[in-house]
Amino acid sequence: ANADSVQIPGPPVVLTRGRPADITVVNRLKEPTGVHWHGIELESYSDGVLGWSGMDQRIAPPIAPNDSFVARLTLPRAGTFMYHTHLGDLIQLTSGMYGAIIVLEPGQRFDPRTDHVYVFGWDGPGEPAQLLVNGDSVLAPKELAAGVKHRLRFLNIGPAPYVRVTLKRDTSLVRWRAVAKDG
Repeated sequence: ANADSVQIPGPPVVLTRGRPADITVVNRLKEPTGVHWHGIELESYSDGVLGWSGMDQRIAPPIAPNDSFVARLTLPRAGTFMYHTHLGDLIQLTSGMYGAIIVLEPGQRFDPRTDHVYVFGWDGPGEPAQLLVNGDSVLAPKELAAGVKHRLRFLNIGPAPYVRVTLKRDTSLVRWRAVAKDG
Protein backbone atom coordinates (compact mmCIF):
# COMPACT_ATOMS: atom_id res chain seq x y z
CA ALA A 1 0.00 0.00 0.00
CA ASN A 2 1.07 3.58 -0.53
CA ALA A 3 2.42 5.51 2.44
CA ASP A 4 -0.62 7.81 2.24
CA SER A 5 -3.21 5.04 1.87
CA VAL A 6 -5.76 4.56 4.61
CA GLN A 7 -7.36 1.33 5.74
CA ILE A 8 -10.40 1.82 7.98
CA PRO A 9 -10.34 0.24 10.44
CA GLY A 10 -6.62 -0.44 10.76
CA PRO A 11 -5.48 -3.98 10.04
CA PRO A 12 -6.26 -6.65 12.61
CA VAL A 13 -3.35 -7.62 14.83
CA VAL A 14 -3.35 -11.38 15.41
CA LEU A 15 -1.22 -12.58 18.33
CA THR A 16 -0.75 -15.76 20.33
CA ARG A 17 -1.36 -15.82 24.08
CA GLY A 18 1.90 -15.85 26.02
CA ARG A 19 4.12 -15.26 22.97
CA PRO A 20 6.09 -11.97 23.09
CA ALA A 21 5.47 -9.61 20.17
CA ASP A 22 6.93 -6.24 19.28
CA ILE A 23 4.57 -4.02 17.29
CA THR A 24 6.07 -0.98 15.61
CA VAL A 25 3.61 1.88 15.16
CA VAL A 26 4.72 4.34 12.47
CA ASN A 27 3.07 7.77 12.51
CA ARG A 28 2.42 8.96 8.95
CA LEU A 29 0.23 11.85 10.15
CA LYS A 30 1.26 15.49 10.15
CA GLU A 31 0.55 15.62 13.91
CA PRO A 32 1.52 13.54 16.94
CA THR A 33 -0.43 10.43 17.84
CA GLY A 34 -0.37 7.47 20.18
CA VAL A 35 -1.87 3.99 20.26
CA HIS A 36 -3.61 2.44 23.27
CA TRP A 37 -3.99 -1.34 23.44
CA HIS A 38 -7.49 -1.54 24.92
CA GLY A 39 -8.67 -4.09 27.48
CA ILE A 40 -5.46 -6.08 27.77
CA GLU A 41 -2.88 -6.49 30.50
CA LEU A 42 0.58 -5.36 29.48
CA GLU A 43 3.62 -3.49 30.71
CA SER A 44 2.54 0.09 31.47
CA TYR A 45 4.98 1.91 29.16
CA SER A 46 3.62 0.11 26.08
CA ASP A 47 -0.02 0.82 27.01
CA GLY A 48 -0.03 4.00 24.93
CA VAL A 49 -1.75 6.52 27.18
CA LEU A 50 0.51 9.47 26.45
CA GLY A 51 1.98 11.24 29.43
CA TRP A 52 0.52 8.61 31.76
CA SER A 53 1.68 5.10 30.78
CA GLY A 54 4.97 4.09 32.34
CA MET A 55 6.70 5.13 35.55
CA ASP A 56 9.12 7.71 36.88
CA GLN A 57 11.40 8.93 34.06
CA ARG A 58 10.02 6.48 31.46
CA ILE A 59 6.59 7.83 30.44
CA ALA A 60 5.00 7.00 27.06
CA PRO A 61 5.67 9.90 24.68
CA PRO A 62 3.49 11.04 21.79
CA ILE A 63 4.61 9.52 18.50
CA ALA A 64 5.86 12.45 16.44
CA PRO A 65 5.12 12.70 12.69
CA ASN A 66 7.36 10.34 10.70
CA ASP A 67 8.55 8.69 13.92
CA SER A 68 7.69 5.33 15.44
CA PHE A 69 7.05 3.62 18.76
CA VAL A 70 7.60 -0.04 19.61
CA ALA A 71 4.96 -1.59 21.86
CA ARG A 72 6.14 -4.78 23.54
CA LEU A 73 3.22 -7.11 24.17
CA THR A 74 3.03 -10.51 25.84
CA LEU A 75 -0.67 -11.06 26.33
CA PRO A 76 -1.83 -13.32 29.17
CA ARG A 77 -5.28 -14.24 27.85
CA ALA A 78 -6.92 -15.09 24.57
CA GLY A 79 -9.84 -13.04 23.27
CA THR A 80 -10.95 -10.11 21.15
CA PHE A 81 -9.60 -6.66 21.99
CA MET A 82 -8.91 -3.40 20.18
CA TYR A 83 -6.31 -0.76 19.65
CA HIS A 84 -7.06 2.91 19.08
CA THR A 85 -5.51 6.33 19.04
CA HIS A 86 -5.18 8.05 22.36
CA LEU A 87 -4.41 11.57 21.18
CA GLY A 88 -6.74 13.92 19.33
CA ASP A 89 -9.33 11.25 19.90
CA LEU A 90 -12.30 12.75 18.05
CA ILE A 91 -10.55 13.59 14.78
CA GLN A 92 -8.11 10.68 14.78
CA LEU A 93 -10.73 8.10 15.82
CA THR A 94 -13.26 9.27 13.25
CA SER A 95 -10.46 9.09 10.66
CA GLY A 96 -10.17 5.35 11.33
CA MET A 97 -7.26 5.06 13.76
CA TYR A 98 -8.51 1.90 15.45
CA GLY A 99 -8.61 -1.82 14.81
CA ALA A 100 -9.01 -5.32 16.22
CA ILE A 101 -6.57 -7.32 18.27
CA ILE A 102 -7.19 -11.07 18.13
CA VAL A 103 -5.33 -13.11 20.73
CA LEU A 104 -5.40 -16.84 20.04
CA GLU A 105 -4.53 -19.79 22.23
CA PRO A 106 -1.21 -21.45 21.33
CA GLY A 107 -1.76 -23.78 18.38
CA GLN A 108 -4.92 -22.00 17.16
CA ARG A 109 -4.99 -20.32 13.76
CA PHE A 110 -7.02 -17.37 12.51
CA ASP A 111 -8.97 -18.43 9.41
CA PRO A 112 -10.76 -15.57 7.61
CA ARG A 113 -13.19 -18.09 6.05
CA THR A 114 -14.66 -18.86 9.49
CA ASP A 115 -13.31 -16.06 11.73
CA HIS A 116 -15.18 -12.82 11.02
CA VAL A 117 -14.26 -9.50 12.59
CA TYR A 118 -16.70 -6.57 12.66
CA VAL A 119 -15.39 -3.28 13.98
CA PHE A 120 -17.98 -0.54 14.55
CA GLY A 121 -16.80 3.05 14.33
CA TRP A 122 -18.09 6.30 12.94
CA ASP A 123 -17.44 8.52 9.96
CA GLY A 124 -16.24 12.00 10.88
CA PRO A 125 -16.85 14.16 13.93
CA GLY A 126 -20.19 15.55 12.66
CA GLU A 127 -23.56 15.12 14.31
CA PRO A 128 -25.34 12.83 14.00
CA ALA A 129 -22.54 10.31 13.79
CA GLN A 130 -22.78 7.88 10.88
CA LEU A 131 -22.05 4.31 11.95
CA LEU A 132 -19.44 2.41 9.96
CA VAL A 133 -18.84 -1.33 9.99
CA ASN A 134 -15.34 -2.27 8.91
CA GLY A 135 -14.99 1.22 7.43
CA ASP A 136 -18.17 1.14 5.34
CA SER A 137 -21.68 2.48 5.88
CA VAL A 138 -23.25 -0.50 4.09
CA LEU A 139 -22.28 -3.99 5.19
CA ALA A 140 -22.13 -6.44 2.29
CA PRO A 141 -24.07 -9.67 2.79
CA LYS A 142 -21.99 -12.63 3.90
CA GLU A 143 -22.94 -16.18 3.14
CA LEU A 144 -22.24 -18.67 5.94
CA ALA A 145 -22.60 -22.39 5.35
CA ALA A 146 -25.04 -24.17 7.67
CA GLY A 147 -23.42 -26.69 9.99
CA VAL A 148 -20.01 -24.97 9.88
CA LYS A 149 -18.78 -23.21 13.02
CA HIS A 150 -18.06 -19.54 12.51
CA ARG A 151 -16.63 -17.12 15.03
CA LEU A 152 -18.04 -13.59 14.85
CA ARG A 153 -16.01 -10.97 16.70
CA PHE A 154 -17.70 -7.60 17.34
CA LEU A 155 -15.88 -4.48 18.53
CA ASN A 156 -17.44 -1.06 19.12
CA ILE A 157 -15.21 2.03 19.17
CA GLY A 158 -18.09 4.27 18.04
CA PRO A 159 -20.06 6.85 20.00
CA ALA A 160 -23.03 4.56 20.67
CA PRO A 161 -23.06 2.77 24.03
CA TYR A 162 -24.09 -0.42 22.25
CA VAL A 163 -24.73 -1.75 18.75
CA ARG A 164 -27.53 -4.19 18.00
CA VAL A 165 -26.42 -7.09 15.80
CA THR A 166 -28.76 -9.50 14.06
CA LEU A 167 -28.06 -12.55 11.95
CA LYS A 168 -30.67 -13.29 9.29
CA ARG A 169 -31.47 -15.85 6.65
CA ASP A 170 -33.22 -13.82 3.99
CA THR A 171 -35.57 -11.80 6.23
CA SER A 172 -35.89 -14.29 9.11
CA LEU A 173 -33.79 -14.06 12.25
CA VAL A 174 -31.37 -16.95 12.78
CA ARG A 175 -30.71 -18.38 16.23
CA TRP A 176 -27.10 -18.06 17.29
CA ARG A 177 -25.28 -18.54 20.55
CA ALA A 178 -22.78 -16.18 22.11
CA VAL A 179 -19.88 -18.20 23.48
CA ALA A 180 -17.74 -15.43 25.00
CA LYS A 181 -17.68 -11.78 25.95
CA ASP A 182 -14.26 -10.37 26.56
CA GLY A 183 -11.94 -7.42 26.06
